[in-house]
Amino acid sequence: MSFDVERLYDLLPAVHRIRDEAQGQPLKQLLAVIAGQTRVLEENLEQLYDNHFVETAAPWALPYLADLLGVRGLPGASMATTPRAEVGHTLAYRRRKGTAAMLELLARDITGRPAAAVEYFERLAATQHLNHLRPQCRSFASLRKATDLEFVGTPFETQMRTAEVRRIEPGRGKWNIPNVGLHLWRIGAFSRTGSPLVPAGELWPGDPFHDRRFRCHPFDLDAPLFFSPATEDDVAKTVEPQNVPLPLTQRQLVSEAGSGLIRPALYGPESSLWLEQFMDGSYAMIPGESVIVCDLSDTHDAANNLVWNHQNRAAPGQAAVDPRLGRIVLGSSPLIENHPPRVSFHYGFSFQLGGGEYPRPESVAAAGTAVVRIPTGSATPETGTGPVTSADTLAGALIHCGSLGGRIEVADSGRYVELLPDAAANGAALQIRALSGSCPVVGLRPNAAGQPWTIRGDHDGSVVLDGLWLAGALRVAGDLGHFAMRHCTLAPGRGVDAVGRIVAAPGITLEITSRRTQVSIENCILPPLRVGTDGLSFRLRNCLIDAGSVNQFALSDATGNGPAGSWRIENCTIIGKVAVDVLELASNCIFLSESVFVRRRQEGCVRFSWLPHHPSTRTPRRHHCLPAEHGEQADVSPQFTSLRYGDAAYGQLSQRCPDAIRRGADDGAELGAYHDLFQPQRKAHLRARLDEYLRFGLEAGIFCES
Repeated sequence: MSFDVERLYDLLPAVHRIRDEAQGQPLKQLLAVIAGQTRVLEENLEQLYDNHFVETAAPWALPYLADLLGVRGLPGASMATTPRAEVGHTLAYRRRKGTAAMLELLARDITGRPAAAVEYFERLAATQHLNHLRPQCRSFASLRKATDLEFVGTPFETQMRTAEVRRIEPGRGKWNIPNVGLHLWRIGAFSRTGSPLVPAGELWPGDPFHDRRFRCHPFDLDAPLFFSPATEDDVAKTVEPQNVPLPLTQRQLVSEAGSGLIRPALYGPESSLWLEQFMDGSYAMIPGESVIVCDLSDTHDAANNLVWNHQNRAAPGQAAVDPRLGRIVLGSSPLIENHPPRVSFHYGFSFQLGGGEYPRPESVAAAGTAVVRIPTGSATPETGTGPVTSADTLAGALIHCGSLGGRIEVADSGRYVELLPDAAANGAALQIRALSGSCPVVGLRPNAAGQPWTIRGDHDGSVVLDGLWLAGALRVAGDLGHFAMRHCTLAPGRGVDAVGRIVAAPGITLEITSRRTQVSIENCILPPLRVGTDGLSFRLRNCLIDAGSVNQFALSDATGNGPAGSWRIENCTIIGKVAVDVLELASNCIFLSESVFVRRRQEGCVRFSWLPHHPSTRTPRRHHCLPAEHGEQADVSPQFTSLRYGDAAYGQLSQRCPDAIRRGADDGAELGAYHDLFQPQRKAHLRARLDEYLRFGLEAGIFCES
């Protein structure tokens, strides 16, 4: 039973309530305090009950439950996660100790990554005894099935190998009798649902296929499509290719029945890919019998015009898909221009960085806040908000909010390329956010005067952008008090032209020309930042700032070559030169640039970061920074898997990167924007756990597949 103030007050005799009301209700105020403490006690009792179960226990109670099971060496708070799955599955580990399926479950629970276990002694080509024949163990490679050959060199290959004697623990050898390999995927598959296809445009004047060629990537990039990993429910079954985030290939996507049709198991809702077209007033899925798989790479026709290979293969009513490039060709022109065909697919990325449909912390709207939901007819927003209206366009929502602020919620992953009015927040708060499970693309077109979309307001106003993919330049002006970006992508090198097409634009920047704005940016991918005045305060955390080159300015003043602003930077990767006025703190960062220049070096600190070893680099005092002036780490430099925006491994540290950088943070994690993955700690914890669960005489190695 819950005792609120009204229930307690009603228990009093009426005479006391009458006297209390006559004296201003001091007794009721006392009962309100008692009721508040009663609620605290009730919540405490409920939590004490929940702490008996691993699924509902508080994080501090998990080590105590683990101690009851005899689990030792749980990770500390530095990994910013709870070992709930590891503790909950401990008995399952012990029942299946030493099996490949159990090792996969252990690796997935500890690292948070899809994992595959390979017993390499099962893949050795050896002379067989007649009483123990293994027909699958062939000492020659079969060339009959091309889909199997695509997995050569991966954990799923079926070919047999001769033995090698190098040890597997340091990752040098694999195929030997005592060896077991645990393969982890650092790149995950992230969904985009109902994303409008982006027209590829004309490749040459008079191109007849200009309105039938499309790309899946919202920023008009060639990017591979990925499997949607299916969860394996059978604890006794090992992982297969469909259970891990692999790039889709043409052979894997095509049906085994032939004729080039798409595989039914990989097409449709809740699967890896499906297409929709607007017909009869609503979107309907294009049947799988009308989708073919083929190569749509660039080639030239007989007249030496640039075309897509096999672009004429799709007949009217059909669609051709190339999963390696994320390209689609329709057999006929779309029926309705204002309702472009849509695609739902999965793309590869390393971390929940930038915009995405992944779950994000929900921000609570203040009571009375006006809410505008896009598009019209979407679900009802959270309770406790103010009046609710709907709009079909982002421009209409901004006009409705005006300068009085409000909350604009986008409930789909659509593409909004509009001429937006300037956003204003005068004495109010304006928030533009994508709901969890949505990731809209907003094209920021310049106005008639060629000026970028501008956010402005007074010193009591604040603007928040949350969960958006943005293409184009953005400017913050006026006297706006606070500006924040959370989980947003402002695509480096991508803009929108006058007719709404996404085009390459190396000069795209985020410009802050306001006078006293406090800027807070978290978990974002951004182009160069340009600061108009010295009085601005910036807070960057878990961000990737990309100027496109180490000799271009990533952080600078409005001119692009001088210092400005007061900065606090944590867990960031900055590609490009840095020139700031004050660097209050730089911690666990990678400054991949020609130089880092700080004008006022008497204050601030740079700690646990990599800085360019260049004569023009001037920073405040340093603490445990790389490269060291002398000694073994004097020539240490970061190495990345990819620095091209749009790649699945964009901004990811390579496995060849020195350990001094991959474990160089103050808590032992890697430096840069992917610090909060805590990959070194998770890998070390997995290696420690393997000693307990491996069969006697076996040795394990850990390999990263992506």
